[in-house]
Amino acid sequence: MFKPNVKQILQQNLNWLVLALIFFIFGLGAAALVFKKDVFLESITEAQYDALKQMAEMIFSGPRWRGILILFFHNLIASLQMTVLGVLLGIPSLLGLFANGALMGSLLMEIGREGLPLFSFIAIGILPHGLFELPAFITCAAFGLKIGYHLVFPLPQKKRRESLGVIWKEFFTLFPLITGLLILAASIEVIVTPLLVKQFMNL
Repeated sequence: MFKPNVKQILQQNLNWLVLALIFFIFGLGAAALVFKKDVFLESITEAQYDALKQMAEMIFSGPRWRGILILFFHNLIASLQMTVLGVLLGIPSLLGLFANGALMGSLLMEIGREGLPLFSFIAIGILPHGLFELPAFITCAAFGLKIGYHLVFPLPQKKRRESLGVIWKEFFTLFPLITGLLILAASIEVIVTPLLVKQFMNL
C-alpha cells in the first residue's frame, strides 16, 4: 500500500496547520490589544521569569553543543506535549497556542516600551531561529487539535481507535522533519543569534 510522503501529509492537513497558526496569531494579537505597557510584568509570573532565567543560564553558560542539546530537547518535549495532550479533546493544544502567542506579543510590547527598535529585534532576535522553530511547533499543535477533534468525530468510516491510528501514522511520518527543524532552530539560536545581536548592539 502506498505510504503518503511528507508533502502529501502537509497538504492533507493544511486546514489544521492554518487553524493552529490562527490561534497563535490570535494570542499574539490579544496581547497587543489587552496587555498594557505598565502591567507587562504582571502578565508573567515571577516563577516564569525564574524558569526563563535558569534556562538561559543553562543554555549559554557552557559549551555551545551543550546549549544546543538543552534547547533542542526542551523545545522537542514542549512541542510533543502539544500533540500528545490533544487526547484531552485538543483543549491543551489550543490553550498552548494562544498562551505562546500571548507571551510573544507581551515580549514584543515590552521591547517597544523599552524604546528598542522592534523590527530590528524581530529580524535579528526572532526570525533566524523562528523560521524553523515556529513551523515545528505549529505542526505539533495542529495534530493535537486534529486528535482532539477526531476523538469526538471519528474519520469517515472509521472508529475512534482507527482514526487515532491514522493520525499518529501521519504525525510519525512528519516527525523526522519536525526534529530537523528544531535542531536547526536550536543551533541558530545558540550560535548565530547571539553574534547577530552583538553585532547589532555594536552598530
